[in-house]
Amino acid sequence: MKAPLFHPGQEVVCTNDDFTLLLAQNPNIQTPKRGPIYTVRDIYDTHNGFGITLTQINNAAVAPGFPEANFHESRFALVPPVEKIDISAAIEEVVLA
Repeated sequence: MKAPLFHPGQEVVCTNDDFTLLLAQNPNIQTPKRGPIYTVRDIYDTHNGFGITLTQINNAAVAPGFPEANFHESRFALVPPVEKIDISAAIEEVVLA
């Protein structure tokens, strides 16, 4: 079995925010948009592959008695880690140059 692309706590961005079909089924579902950074809250093994829920979006109360809406992992990309730099050294290099 294939492993999920992400794990809880990772930061992701939405690369495909066309949720027309999902919203036709339930227009009250909050969906991710392109642009913002989201944090993976949980992973679900579904019949279509892995789905994720996001910390910033909570659909638990949208359809009582049903599992919370999750979003297929293929709609997301991992946010690469930001390189840590010493800002004082970077400023000094610019001033001396």
